[in-house]
Amino acid sequence: MNGILLVNKEKGYTSQDVVSRIRRIFNIKKVGHAGTLDPLATGVVVVLINEATKLSNYLLEEDKEYACEIVIGKATDTEDATGKIVEEKEVEALDNRKVDSILKSINGRIVQVPPMYSAIKIDGKKLYELARKGITVEREPRFVNIYSLDRASDIVVKNNEAVFSFVTKVSKGTYIRTLCTEIGLRLEYPAYMNNLMRISSGNFRIEDSYSLKDIEEGNYKIIPMLEALNNYRQFEVDEEQAKKVKNGMPIFNKEIYNNEELIVLSYNNELLAIYKKSGIEYKAERVWI
Repeated sequence: MNGILLVNKEKGYTSQDVVSRIRRIFNIKKVGHAGTLDPLATGVVVVLINEATKLSNYLLEEDKEYACEIVIGKATDTEDATGKIVEEKEVEALDNRKVDSILKSINGRIVQVPPMYSAIKIDGKKLYELARKGITVEREPRFVNIYSLDRASDIVVKNNEAVFSFVTKVSKGTYIRTLCTEIGLRLEYPAYMNNLMRISSGNFRIEDSYSLKDIEEGNYKIIPMLEALNNYRQFEVDEEQAKKVKNGMPIFNKEIYNNEELIVLSYNNELLAIYKKSGIEYKAERVWI
């Protein structure tokens, strides 16, 4: 069994918990995922089975889409609902137009500093491990892309805080918790992320994903590796070309490849290789034999 399985993760599970469950369900060892999702969050986890684990680097590059509920008026040390409240400011009212204007202003390429409660490693230590010990370290700012950010619900003001939902499409590596903090700063209030759902990862959408219970009961679909790479230009090769590709031989940059940075080669409608442009030729990056 080789391919991709879309899991609709429940709240409380880590992405690694999902991988472990899939290992047990199918009794296979070679299982991975293409993008961590916080335990607090629900939604799409792209699970890679057997030979599909070699696709991880390519699928990790995909954009993500999220639906998020944000609380305005309080901040926590984790930037989400699991943390301790570290700042409060009473919210009496919040204007729809102002909120919508702020959301639209957070667009394009922005800088984020990864939160301390994240899985990034510094000197071999995960940041959240340090944070739990009360240790704060400097983190390198990183550029991320916010492609869209739109309010998705009415703003409800109650108990001196405001709550609303938004939908956003972002580049890989974007922290939605930190995005919530940024929204709060621009509204001149503390803020934190309350609920989060990953709607999509690349072309993989939540409506095509399955709960772990579904999968245990045999209700699931394995997506072929070739289908999972339909964001890349794909070319079917003949038998003679397939032999060369299986040996990892370079191929010349023909007009049909249109100078694509990466191309996907198939044989008999099955994934054969991924090649990368190098000067006037393409060189093998990954070959499936």
